[in-house]
Amino acid sequence: MRENVLYQIGLLPSKPGVYLFKGKGGEILYIGKAKDLKKRVRSYFQGDGKDVKTSVMLSRVQEVDHIVTETEKEALILEDALIKEHKPRYNIKLRDDKRYPLLRLSVQERWPRLSIARKVKGDGAIYFGPFPSAQAVRETVRVLHKVFPLRSCSNSQFSHRSRPCLNYQMKRCLAPCCQKVDEGVYREMVEQITRFLQGESDQVIEEMRKKMEEAAEELRFEEAARLRDRIASLSKIVERQKVVTMGTANQDVLSMVRHGGKIGLYVLNIRGGKLLGGRYFQLRDVGLPDEEVISSFLRRFYQKGRYIPQEVVVPEELEDASLLSAYLGTRIVSPKGERRREELLRMAEENARERLLGAGGEGVLEELRSRFRLNQLPRRIEAFDISNIGGEMAVGSMVVFLDGSPAKDQYRRYRIKRVKGIDDYAMIYEILRRRMERAQKEGEMPDLLLIDGGKGHLKVALKVLEELRIKGVDCLSIAKKREQAEEDRIFIPQGKDPIVLKDRRPSSLLLKRIRDEAHRFAISYHRRLRRKEVTHSLLDDIPGIGPQKKRALLRRFGDLEGVMGASVEELAGVPGIGAKTAEMIYQYLHGGAR
Repeated sequence: MRENVLYQIGLLPSKPGVYLFKGKGGEILYIGKAKDLKKRVRSYFQGDGKDVKTSVMLSRVQEVDHIVTETEKEALILEDALIKEHKPRYNIKLRDDKRYPLLRLSVQERWPRLSIARKVKGDGAIYFGPFPSAQAVRETVRVLHKVFPLRSCSNSQFSHRSRPCLNYQMKRCLAPCCQKVDEGVYREMVEQITRFLQGESDQVIEEMRKKMEEAAEELRFEEAARLRDRIASLSKIVERQKVVTMGTANQDVLSMVRHGGKIGLYVLNIRGGKLLGGRYFQLRDVGLPDEEVISSFLRRFYQKGRYIPQEVVVPEELEDASLLSAYLGTRIVSPKGERRREELLRMAEENARERLLGAGGEGVLEELRSRFRLNQLPRRIEAFDISNIGGEMAVGSMVVFLDGSPAKDQYRRYRIKRVKGIDDYAMIYEILRRRMERAQKEGEMPDLLLIDGGKGHLKVALKVLEELRIKGVDCLSIAKKREQAEEDRIFIPQGKDPIVLKDRRPSSLLLKRIRDEAHRFAISYHRRLRRKEVTHSLLDDIPGIGPQKKRALLRRFGDLEGVMGASVEELAGVPGIGAKTAEMIYQYLHGGAR
């Protein structure tokens, strides 16, 4: 197969374009762009076999496709569009900011407002962050609303208000809803808050100080006192920020480390020379060169709507730095011997290494290995659980933890197909057999199998491994004690008695966390199937009720129980449901009773 791939590479043109690595059946594994297609793709398959050439991804490539473009910039734009459309398995995927709070300033609206958000949307607003502390963000918003009294109400509340709210009375809103403020004055305040959040805090405070002095000289003491209080409030926010450089530029500083099949990236956010915070990302290492990982990360990270600083510092020179700089609208630079940038990069690298190797990392895995007599360090742990009611709609779940952290993109759900009735052992056997057969084909074996259950469940797992002649994979099972204490117990193949998890050692907490995650994932899937089954058995069987009307009914009444509790008149009030259809629905659900 490698000879066939090398032949295809030999036919590639030396022109700009996009290349697509495809696997068995034409599945797109990876999409990249290149200034020289032949040179770029050939670099993956050259060398002594000790670096990217040994990656799991490249071992699965069976076809190399390509699209030629006029320029490298066109290739970059096309690559971005293709990645969004096909979502290849091995391209970098970043979770959104739902775990971290952001500040959202709706500058696209006539009367903008400042609020806390969890996700960047391409809605024209400006987003600042993300910030590591939700409490700190809420306090910042509280202070900023006091200093810059923008509206805080929702658009719905704003459009239906006929008189100013309590915030206006407290001098924390200028009541644009009732035209109490000039639009130009309001926009000036929006500009100030934007500059402050983008790092120009010292300039904004200095401008306010000059206005305070002018007001005092002109004997406008009330206005001067108000400005004095606002300056004091803003200064408290600024004081909490650590000065890391004497410059005034806004920077993001990115560094990365590799370890144990994972990549850790850390982005420091520096605004006006002050360190505002940072953000950590963890990716699966599929063997791509550092330069390509960094370039791909930058394009994913600076999505539409995210604030982009004037400068982005990266740990090494990028071949496409000038292209990316023009595309993103910033300067992408490497240290090049500049001491302050090198110090910031070291700080970012230290944070990335601490996150990647710290909690949940090497130390905890080593404790797991020695404590439970494992043959190897359990970098990849796959945990399995079953969920059913009386054997009906039985499902299984698999969750994956890489170096102690969940890899949710690799979670899998299973419908039990071959087992009838209540038989947990047979169900575990089925999903483990299916999973391990696939692992043999794909070549991505777990280091440790963790089964939710007792000694019998552990024996089932060992039987699957024996039947498939798989060696080198450790097995444990975890069960709750049935006595009053309900302590968790770990069963190991070599031990007669289980190991009781009475302590709060990191290895105990990690195993419990993994077991709970597998249970949660299985339960959520089972509940979803039950809801689907219940709604299908009744609403979908009513003549004339298609998917659109069914959605309208459930949207109006919440669930099937709500639909059944509605009167004919209430049913008829649902959009798309007339009186005749409402009568038919009611009689079908209630057996003709009125």
